[in-house]
Amino acid sequence: MKQESYFDQIVGSFQRSKPKPHTPRFRIEKERLGWRLFDGDHAIGLFLNKGWFAFDIWSFSPFEPDAMANVRPPGKVIDLHTMHNTALNLPITVAREFVEGISDPFSRLKTKWIAGRGSKLDLEIRGEFDKGQRVAYHFCVAYDPKWARYRFFLDADVWKLTYEGLEPINMMMAGALASRPERRRWTHSVWEDPNGQLKRLVHSNALFTATDYASNGNGEWRSKNAPHHRAWIAYAAHKTFNPAVLIHETSGPVFFATCSQLFDEHIIWQKAGLDQLDQGYFHFTMRTELVNLCPKLASHFLQCATDPPRPKRWRLERIALPFRMDEVNSFEKPLDPWQPEDGPILVVDPALSSEPICWDSSVGHSGSHSIRLEGRGFHHWTTLFPIGAVCNVEPHARYHLSAWAKTKNVDRFARIELATYEYTYSNVIDSARSAKLGGGRDWTLLQAELDTNDEAYVMPRLALYGTGTVWFDDVKLERIS
Repeated sequence: MKQESYFDQIVGSFQRSKPKPHTPRFRIEKERLGWRLFDGDHAIGLFLNKGWFAFDIWSFSPFEPDAMANVRPPGKVIDLHTMHNTALNLPITVAREFVEGISDPFSRLKTKWIAGRGSKLDLEIRGEFDKGQRVAYHFCVAYDPKWARYRFFLDADVWKLTYEGLEPINMMMAGALASRPERRRWTHSVWEDPNGQLKRLVHSNALFTATDYASNGNGEWRSKNAPHHRAWIAYAAHKTFNPAVLIHETSGPVFFATCSQLFDEHIIWQKAGLDQLDQGYFHFTMRTELVNLCPKLASHFLQCATDPPRPKRWRLERIALPFRMDEVNSFEKPLDPWQPEDGPILVVDPALSSEPICWDSSVGHSGSHSIRLEGRGFHHWTTLFPIGAVCNVEPHARYHLSAWAKTKNVDRFARIELATYEYTYSNVIDSARSAKLGGGRDWTLLQAELDTNDEAYVMPRLALYGTGTVWFDDVKLERIS
């Protein structure tokens, strides 16, 4: 007897022999961020259309508590970490073939609710670009009495002039990264390979940023082949919320790629197996569904899944040092890349390296290690800040950054900096700087303070301007009000 597929196990886990009666009363309300989705008086999600399209799904059943990464509603700044879950993202506006030469690709996509109340909600998103390329999405929310759950379907329909792949859908979860270990939600992604085997991938910033696992962004390691109908990928290890994307249908082969920093799952169609149509287009369609796995099933999958093969030696191997908020970071022990780690990290070169930023095992303020920055020019900045995750902070609060620094032959200055920013590292809003330290000074305490205002992130930075050497140790970022 053929073993039941994992896809069938997922779908079967939602079947209820005696489902509770429920009559949905779906409706939408326009608001500042987009449209809020309701079943009666209960808000079940938010469709975002400010800056990007995403479905922030909050509730999977009228009979279960909402499982959300953030319990507070979104603030003034629309960002991944200010959303509740941000489960499905539509990154079509970053597709190079579509957006090249277009100043505002987001404006090319138009939304229309084709059914706004009752037993089902339907939304269409359509866009056409300069050379006739076009894209259409159909989003549907329905209630399934056999499941006693809401069902969230998202169909993608893309017409392109080239056969190169595209990422029409992305499962981007607000709770995938945590500044503090106690806020961790998931430790792995889990999926079924084309041979029907369960595989898993650890969520480790050290693995993705300090080794060649991400292959400089090309994804040979972190990409997963899924060229079959009924493929799926899920997050696992949370006690109530383990979202999964089910691919019900696809007209072309698909692969998954775990983001090298956010752990979100890209769902990408490949060029193989696509025929050029008479109109000169390559046409791709895909029907997906987002579900919340039963915790027992998610746990079982995680236990049965196998890790990827571990190379005996990395082609690229750097040091990943944890940068934990609200505690002193003395940089004594690097992270194991095969252990779950979703907090901010500092990526440096090994000790005795000739690179400008390295982990020094011969100098320390406390312990025996520190981070050493070497200046390479009179008008040159050498800086280091946490990557792989963000330092997520409370809005309208004051934060304090401190570090001990030691200098040698610094002709300009060293200092620490603290900045607030939005969405990407380059979008700095406000910043604060410590006093400057130059020349040759023994261990000196540097400090900087900053109000966060509406922003959700701060960036602590170790900086050296000019030539010379500075060592940083015992760095702490904390809220003081």
